[in-house]
Amino acid sequence: MPKRARTGPVPDVFETFAHRVDEEEHASGPLEVGQVARGAGVSLGLMVLTAVAFVLGFWTGTQNEPDLAYDHLVWEGIIKVGFALLCGLLAAAVVLALATVAIGVPWVRRQRERRRRRG
Repeated sequence: MPKRARTGPVPDVFETFAHRVDEEEHASGPLEVGQVARGAGVSLGLMVLTAVAFVLGFWTGTQNEPDLAYDHLVWEGIIKVGFALLCGLLAAAVVLALATVAIGVPWVRRQRERRRRRG
C-alpha cells in the first residue's frame, strides 16, 4: 500500500538545526591542510596496523587448531577456517581498540584544556 503524500509544509532543516551550527564554541574556523593530512595519515596507519594484526591473528589461528572430533571433512574445514577468522578478527579488534584509546585519551585532554582556557 503506497504512502500518502504529506499535505503540510515541509520543515526547513537548516532553520531547525541552526542553533547547532551557529554556536560560538563550535566555530573553529576553516580546516588546515596539515590537520587534514595528519588525520588521513593516522587513519591510513590504523588501517595498515589493523590489517597486519588480522593477518597475524589468522596465522595464529591456523597454527592452533581447536581440539574437536570431526564427523565430516567439510565440517573440519569450516571449523578450522572459522576459528582462524575469529582469531584474526579478535586480534584486529584488540589492536584497533588499543590504538583508538591511545589516540583518544590525549585528544580528550586537549579538548578539556581548551574548554578550561575559554571558560
